[in-house]
Amino acid sequence: MERNFPSLSGKKKNLSMPFCKTTSLFLLVFLWLNLAFSQNFPSKNYNAATELPNNTVRALLVDSDNILWIGTDNGVVKKENDVFKYFFEEDGLALNSCWAIAEDKNRNLWFGSYGEGLSIYDGTKFRVISENEGLVHNEITSLFSNRDEMFVGTSDGVSVVNIHTLKVQTFNIPEKDELFRVQEFFEYEDQVYVVSYRSGIFKFENRENQKKLVRVNDQEYLYSVFLEKDSIYSSRKGFFSKTSIKDYFGEKDNTPSKKLGHSIIWDYIKTRNGKIYAAAWGIYDANGGIYEIAGDSLISRAEDFNIPSKEVISLAYDANFEKLYAGTRDAGLFEIKLNPQIKFHRTEGKNILGFANTENSSAVLHSDGISIKSNNEEQKTSLEQLKKWQEKYVLNTRIALPKHEDSFYELDYTTRAKDIQFYDIKTHKNRYWVNSNIGIFAIKENGKLHRYLPLHSEEINFTGNGDLIETHPYGGVRVYNDLDFFKYTHFLQDDARTPTMVVNSLQKAQKTYFLSVFSGLYIWEDQKFSSYLEKETWKEKKLRHITPLGKDLAISTEFGDIFIVNDDSAFEVLKKIPRAKIAGNTISFLKEYDCSLLIGTEKGLTLVKDERFILLNEEQGLKQPLLGAKVEGDQLVIGSKDGYYSVDLKAISNPKPLVNQLEIKEVYINNNEFASEELAGKKDIDLAYDQNTVLLKFSTNAHPYPHKLAYQYRLNNSDNWSLPSSDPQIFLPFLPSKNYKVDVRVLDKSTGLNYTQSLLSMSVLPPFWKTWWFLLLLFSSISMLIFSIYKFQIRQTRNFEMQKSLIHKRFEETKMEALLAQMNPHFIFNAMNSIQNYILDSDIDNATVFLGDFAKLIRLNLDHCTKPSILLIEEIEYLQSYIRIENTRFNNAIRVIMDIDPAIDIYEVEIPTMILQTFVENVFVHAFPGNIKNPELKVSFKLLNEELLQCKIEDNGIGFSPGTTSKLHNSKGVRLLQERLALLGYNVDEAIQINSTKNKGTTVIITLEV
Repeated sequence: MERNFPSLSGKKKNLSMPFCKTTSLFLLVFLWLNLAFSQNFPSKNYNAATELPNNTVRALLVDSDNILWIGTDNGVVKKENDVFKYFFEEDGLALNSCWAIAEDKNRNLWFGSYGEGLSIYDGTKFRVISENEGLVHNEITSLFSNRDEMFVGTSDGVSVVNIHTLKVQTFNIPEKDELFRVQEFFEYEDQVYVVSYRSGIFKFENRENQKKLVRVNDQEYLYSVFLEKDSIYSSRKGFFSKTSIKDYFGEKDNTPSKKLGHSIIWDYIKTRNGKIYAAAWGIYDANGGIYEIAGDSLISRAEDFNIPSKEVISLAYDANFEKLYAGTRDAGLFEIKLNPQIKFHRTEGKNILGFANTENSSAVLHSDGISIKSNNEEQKTSLEQLKKWQEKYVLNTRIALPKHEDSFYELDYTTRAKDIQFYDIKTHKNRYWVNSNIGIFAIKENGKLHRYLPLHSEEINFTGNGDLIETHPYGGVRVYNDLDFFKYTHFLQDDARTPTMVVNSLQKAQKTYFLSVFSGLYIWEDQKFSSYLEKETWKEKKLRHITPLGKDLAISTEFGDIFIVNDDSAFEVLKKIPRAKIAGNTISFLKEYDCSLLIGTEKGLTLVKDERFILLNEEQGLKQPLLGAKVEGDQLVIGSKDGYYSVDLKAISNPKPLVNQLEIKEVYINNNEFASEELAGKKDIDLAYDQNTVLLKFSTNAHPYPHKLAYQYRLNNSDNWSLPSSDPQIFLPFLPSKNYKVDVRVLDKSTGLNYTQSLLSMSVLPPFWKTWWFLLLLFSSISMLIFSIYKFQIRQTRNFEMQKSLIHKRFEETKMEALLAQMNPHFIFNAMNSIQNYILDSDIDNATVFLGDFAKLIRLNLDHCTKPSILLIEEIEYLQSYIRIENTRFNNAIRVIMDIDPAIDIYEVEIPTMILQTFVENVFVHAFPGNIKNPELKVSFKLLNEELLQCKIEDNGIGFSPGTTSKLHNSKGVRLLQERLALLGYNVDEAIQINSTKNKGTTVIITLEV
């Protein structure tokens, strides 16, 4: 849909110029804003309500390990990486009131109390030196370390202490009515000088191998002095003087002709860039505070450093991290970062909302209007001017103003100037385009109005051809190709391709992207809109911010996730940065710097570079809110309330590692502190089995941003790292007996780097009942006991089995003997009958032979029945005798064949006694009735292998049919034989096989073990 609105002038103007590219001239913003506004340094206050035991801080020292020592009126405080440790009289301190601190070359700390002398701290314990050890006075006012000596200034004299032997030497002072109160010491040309309050200045000289104090001048009411090159600053009552050192040492007690400054300076400090800061307290007036001495001027830095106290009495300087510490008499300690990574430039009463620049100018959008810098001239456009431009347009226009019923987001023309709200500032064809709640203003580089549009749009942008795109939350989108006549194409909101609820946009080459908080990503290309969600190109719906990232794009979601995408030829999601890796959940802006991504959130600024996440927040001085942001060169400018921040991106994106050392501070075993002297120098400690709850407290080397550190640990190389913790301590409860190698990994969010170090090796020793030797002894003892019991039981079992075996054997033997001793009554009857017949027939010879064979058989039977086994030859002889007797009854009609395998040694092979006789007997009893012709009995022996002997008994008698019951099967003798073989351990079914065919004979096969 196209519509036309005539312009105010009625003349057609061509606004289709290309989008202006960012240039290095944006640095002009910093130049003129820096000139216009002062910088505020990040500072922090520690007081009695927070970390300090008292608000009066009389002494400060940064030691050789970059640890800050704080002397207060109620104890000494050690501040190490923002971890505070306190020392009081109960810890060994001479007195809680500490007025002076120094460090000797042995790295011992000396604390001077105002009333009880010196306290010397070696890192584990205190030693006290007072008047009892020869100190000139117990009220210590100043300490000065020089080579092997510690110079001690008191309320009434000077002592020198040898730092090795702690021998005290006191010096005679010229007598005067007033006390010889020492204010401080200084060194000049290898000589130590003493500054006193009323007695003048002295120096130490070696005379006759002895130190002596020699007066230099008689100046009075000196509070402090400071050497600067060839000059010396002296603090007096209400002023200070600057004098050449040569003249100073020759001065008498007269008032300097030139009084500089005001108040009383109690301490000086010089930074590495040559700046001199002074701590002042006027005692009886309100002229004190923190000052910078520049030449002869005393410049207050109280506002810049945010130090409201007028009673600053002590200073310390950390050259490594460019920190200034100021101790006050009434407000505790102030920590000031002199060279912060982030600098805040105050614009009192003006909130900086956005930045923009053209080829030859730069602009700042703030709550009071627009400031444009061009050709070293600044043009300011106030809210009132913007309102006048709107009113002039409304008064003079000849066309109807856009109305809500025409689907415009209608303006409220009664909005007052002070109620103007800005949405954004963009540049197009060397014009600044500002959209607000009273319309869109196109402003020239000279600050003059180029065009006013009575349109209310929270997000505008341009096509690649330079056409203005006006978005509307609910009324569709208009693309203006002629602003002179308000000629536009209206894209209805009902079309799924039309952007709705647009919250951000980006024009890149010929593509213009729009982000919707409800319906994802849209693009204007080839004179039309398209929706990535509608085309199912990308299903992300809730989008918030977009920025170029090299050839790619970075797009954030409403909930904090960030996607890196490429949309050159085909849309592709390259990477996702989950919100869990970013500090904060609500993203306020995305910017690109040198292929790195800058992410502003409610928690600070995160720089993502090469998988590193570098965080800047309040610890570096970056405070909320973060409004508009702009990258120009190596600088990031962030608008905020009452000013703006400037960030050196080059320094931040290429940080050096800050953590290179871990040190154990304290070890607690079962809630009891492990003695420091036992831990000193050890990397491996052994603990008893019941000392298995361990607390390790450690610290890194000095770090400028200790709250950026997180710690992980593991107990062995094969273990996983623990979850990150912000506390530099490890609690290990109920450790099992084992060897541990405690590794610690430090995650430094200020650099995005990690540092890993083995902290400690320790062994929790097992109890004696779990040691290898005890377990071995116990195992051996139990094994011996079990073995003894086993042997005993074996012996008992063997004895029992032996007795049982003997009894069983005897039982079996008796049973076998009984079986063997049995003679078939029929056989005996038949044999006796045959003998009787021979006798009746008077066949004396046969009767005699028969009777002899029968007697031999009886004898062999009686002989064999007492033996469990006999030789095969003996079994054969027995069978031959038995067969001969039985065959005699048949008149020797049965042909008998005895076949023996030649491989069998019949004189060596043994078989169970009288196994075969029963089956041979059955042949004579059952196999051959009178109708059998040519009866034949064959007994054969065959060696199947070295262990098995086959005995076969074959006849050609009447036999029986398979499956029928025969007398052979029912024979009592066979049953007894089967039982006997079973008792001997044979499988009866395998040992005895009987095969028979009716009228064809029977074969019995007996397989015996030999």
